[in-house]
Amino acid sequence: MTRAALLERGGTPLQVIDDLTVAEPHAAKVRLQVAHAGLCHSDLYFIDATPDACPPVVLGHEVGGIIESVGPGVTRLSPGDHVRR
Repeated sequence: MTRAALLERGGTPLQVIDDLTVAEPHAAKVRLQVAHAGLCHSDLYFIDATPDACPPVVLGHEVGGIIESVGPGVTRLSPGDHVRR
C-alpha cells in the first residue's frame, strides 16, 4: 500500500491523496519506492484536460527512489539500488 496524489478528473485541482495497492513487478520491470517525483508539461495536459479525458491517474513520471523489488529477468538492478529517471 502506498500514498499518492491522484487526479480524479481533468480540469480540477490535484488535491486527492489516496492509498493505492501496487502490484509486484512483471518480467523486466521493477517496483520503486519513490522519494521524489516531478510534474512536467505532459502532466499539465491531464490536469487541464476535459473531465472525461482519462483520469483517475497518478501524475509525475520523472522520479527518483529506491528499488523495492524486481521482476523476472531483471539482472542489472537489485532491491536497495538507488535510481532516477
